[in-house]
Amino acid sequence: MFNELQRNVRDLEALSGLYGEVSGVAGDAAPVIVAALAGAEGEESVLNYAEAGANGRYLLRVQAGKTYRLVAFADRNRNRRLDAGEPFGALDHAVTAQGGRSVGRLDFSLDSAAPLSPAERAALAGLAEVKRQELQIALGDQVDLDDPAFSPDGGKKGLWAPTDFLSEIGGGVYFLQAFDPKKTPVLFVHGAGGNPREFESLIAELDRKRFQPWVYYYPSGLRLGTVVQMLDGIVTSLRREYGFEQLVVTAHSMGGLVSMSYLKRLAARGDGRQVPLLVTLSTPWRGHEAAELAVKYAPVAIPSWIDMQVDSEFQRALFSTPMPPTTRFGLFFGYHGDSGDGTISLASQLRGEAQTEAQRVLGFDETHTSILHASAVRQAWRSLVETAAPQH
Repeated sequence: MFNELQRNVRDLEALSGLYGEVSGVAGDAAPVIVAALAGAEGEESVLNYAEAGANGRYLLRVQAGKTYRLVAFADRNRNRRLDAGEPFGALDHAVTAQGGRSVGRLDFSLDSAAPLSPAERAALAGLAEVKRQELQIALGDQVDLDDPAFSPDGGKKGLWAPTDFLSEIGGGVYFLQAFDPKKTPVLFVHGAGGNPREFESLIAELDRKRFQPWVYYYPSGLRLGTVVQMLDGIVTSLRREYGFEQLVVTAHSMGGLVSMSYLKRLAARGDGRQVPLLVTLSTPWRGHEAAELAVKYAPVAIPSWIDMQVDSEFQRALFSTPMPPTTRFGLFFGYHGDSGDGTISLASQLRGEAQTEAQRVLGFDETHTSILHASAVRQAWRSLVETAAPQH
């Protein structure tokens, strides 16, 4: 297991992602190709390329440590090469890819006034020779909760083999029903080694006349800052496409840290009103002693363990800024016996700063997993969620 983890960590350090949106030509149905070029001046080559979605969004998997120029063109004759007369454009600055992280908001338009060198034009004429490396990130893909990818084995792969997860499963935000602009989305965020099926009981409680369930499925072995960045980029893209105003968030265990960090990113740029309610269940607000020991003594550390250490830098930063004033926060914790829920201690679940930010703090005699299914928890959760969206 640790050999596989070591390979994944090494691969992760060499991996990065570039994402953004390309504005095309109005009324032009041609696919838009986005290419990442690198190399010395006059020797540029395409290292990877992707086809932007119908809404212009793109995601490129690239090698970390290199500096790229992003160029896009409308492939009107669908031959995977830039030909005369096809609109093209380029990002107005170079981008350096960082290991284990994505660089986003790389938006530009097809503007044929953008200069291209002869070497760049030649590179864009040879895409057929480029071996593509794809990242299949879901941006509102509609699936069922029993999708094979949402298995315990998939969740385990996300923890112990995060780069394999990205290559084989992809992850992202999935819709469990067709999007309905009249219904408020409820996003479910799992914890370490988790998967969306763990929320089956809570999802069954949703009033489907008012709410629509979404799930965020991600490789939980990644550094949490990267997971938050991915979530922010995906939800931003979905909001641009679908125009929804608000999003309710429910998170279990480590997913609560991810969700709280996401909310505070929104608050920092003045978008806090987008999430009227956050409910977390059994979240280790002070980290976990086992993660700290693993980072110190394991042959190789799962990257997310670094952020899950007791009072890690990630956790300290999490409570250095306030919650959005318009977001209600329900903190659910579990106890079973005299201490915590069998996985997370009460001291971690009930960190003082987290309690201070919460409007509701509710405890349940449940384990770390049974808290997701218990009748009393489902009822309390539903009562909070139903206050988060107006009746139609």
